[in-house]
Amino acid sequence: MSGTKTDIINNAYSKLRISGLTIVPSNEDNELALDRLESLAAELEGRNINIGYAFEETPDLNTPHNVDRKFWASLEDILALRLCPDFGKLPSPTVIAGANTGAAFLSSNTAIKRQTQYPSRMPIGSGNRRFRQPVRFNVETPEVPMSAKSKTMNIDDVNDFVESFTSYLKHAETISSFTIEADTGLTIVSSAISDNDNEIEYRIQADTASNFLQVKIVVTTDDSRIETRLIDFEVIDTEL
Repeated sequence: MSGTKTDIINNAYSKLRISGLTIVPSNEDNELALDRLESLAAELEGRNINIGYAFEETPDLNTPHNVDRKFWASLEDILALRLCPDFGKLPSPTVIAGANTGAAFLSSNTAIKRQTQYPSRMPIGSGNRRFRQPVRFNVETPEVPMSAKSKTMNIDDVNDFVESFTSYLKHAETISSFTIEADTGLTIVSSAISDNDNEIEYRIQADTASNFLQVKIVVTTDDSRIETRLIDFEVIDTEL
């Protein structure tokens, strides 16, 4: 079961006592820490460190953070270091070491692993077939970008996804209509504009194994602006 964002913040404050923090954080302190936590999670995602953090348009301290249990301590350690300046504290060596170790653990355990491709100069050998143009050397296979935004599914999985346009929309602007389509190998089961009119919610079924497939979403706003998004998918064959 996932803990809440408050749990991460409270544990970070607990670790700050090593640096001499003696005050009891106020409501304002907790709100500031929540803002620091959201920014930290966004920064990690920007570095392709995907820990599954539950981002919100309006962050709430009591919302489950959705982070896997093995990443909790690392997130707390880094947040503790980030909070030190807010209280006029120099981080202790222990806090610094914890944050460095936590960052290294998050990076190594969320790294996207690439399948090694044969070089184009390597001959295929007996891979040629009759009635086709002979191919003598290996051809590079397209792969999803090494990004936390790339999606991975297994064959026959059916999952829900959300594409947010909040950062694109201007003040008070909303999505009025949209289209969505997918490459062969992915089936769009359902799709809709979210209740707050700034996200597209869609359900995908994975049909065919592929290193690189895309979903295309085109939204039109109530201000007649148009934005196109391409979402990258990898579908894995899990059959033993």
